[in-house]
Amino acid sequence: MKIENLIPELKKNGVELPNLDLGKLSQYAALLKEWNEKMNLTSIVEFEDVVEKHFLDSLLPCALTDLNGKAIVDIGSGAGFPGMVLALAYPSCQVTLVDATKKKFAFLETVKETLQIPNVSFKIGRVEDMKEERETFDVVISRGFASVPIFLEVGAPLCKFGGEMILMKGAKGKDELKDGRNAMDILGLRYGKGKPATLPTAGDIRWNFLLNKVKQTPSKYPRDWAKLLKHPL
Repeated sequence: MKIENLIPELKKNGVELPNLDLGKLSQYAALLKEWNEKMNLTSIVEFEDVVEKHFLDSLLPCALTDLNGKAIVDIGSGAGFPGMVLALAYPSCQVTLVDATKKKFAFLETVKETLQIPNVSFKIGRVEDMKEERETFDVVISRGFASVPIFLEVGAPLCKFGGEMILMKGAKGKDELKDGRNAMDILGLRYGKGKPATLPTAGDIRWNFLLNKVKQTPSKYPRDWAKLLKHPL
């Protein structure tokens, strides 16, 4: 997809971002391709593919809720998707990118400085160890981090009462969501809404789901990583 089609395509999917800085996104794509030669950040590096499968994909969830002014945490952000793109698109947000792989943050720091995105910060480490950040975020989001029950268990404790969790999934998203119903009940979450989208060139289906935090998550969650992997909720 051509970069000039990004804003109209977002609008078609219910996302209004008329002032999105396409120049900075183009710089992002160039940095991604350059750095990918040094470390394995993504298999998608060709410019028009990055626009569609990373930038558009990262912004489609914005149709579900108003992110302006929100404190957002992106779990397992990898090369910065969706969190870095959200920070660029919504300057009033404060976005925290979390990843356990330290070397990726050299790339993310370069993107932050080059594109001048002051409203993004980084947390290196395992999300289940983020005790001090418990219930401090308005929105918890992730793309491709883990199965739904595992993402919900590590993410729900970070979400404020009254906050939201956003799940970014592919064509089988509805089926994956069913696997998380028990976890939702246990962790204080309630299903809000879902919205499908189709990537215009690739034709791939994307499902984004919004969950509402309606009760505090019991203090025993999240469990340690080995336990939640072996016995998901």
